[in-house]
Amino acid sequence: MVESTPTTPDTVAAEAAKSVLERGIVAMESLGGGSGGLQRQFGNTHPATPDDVLSVSFAFTCTGGSTVALTFTAADKDVPSAAGTQVCDGSIFQRSIDTSKPGSLGFSAALTGSESGGYAYAYYAEKKQLP
Repeated sequence: MVESTPTTPDTVAAEAAKSVLERGIVAMESLGGGSGGLQRQFGNTHPATPDDVLSVSFAFTCTGGSTVALTFTAADKDVPSAAGTQVCDGSIFQRSIDTSKPGSLGFSAALTGSESGGYAYAYYAEKKQLP
């Protein structure tokens, strides 16, 4: 017997958002990412980037028409230059984040509006140290 995961509006919306990123960001090395249904507050922390990665490109998309305010940390310090607001219309929000200091990399999001819709995010290697 094969069990199936129930399809909910949140999982469908999250998969749609993930598909937008996969089609929109090409030829970049992915360092990790995720997706889910929109919530009032959400985020994630990536434990560390590879030692040779000097900066990453953070890409985020969401659906459902709400607005998300994004903030970032790198090596446990706020990165105000990367912060921004994204309307959940399926477009891609992208920021470059310096990771030359070792440590975790994270984002947090605060939602304004309806929780109907999904989101997806990914970190991509942007600049690497030459061998």
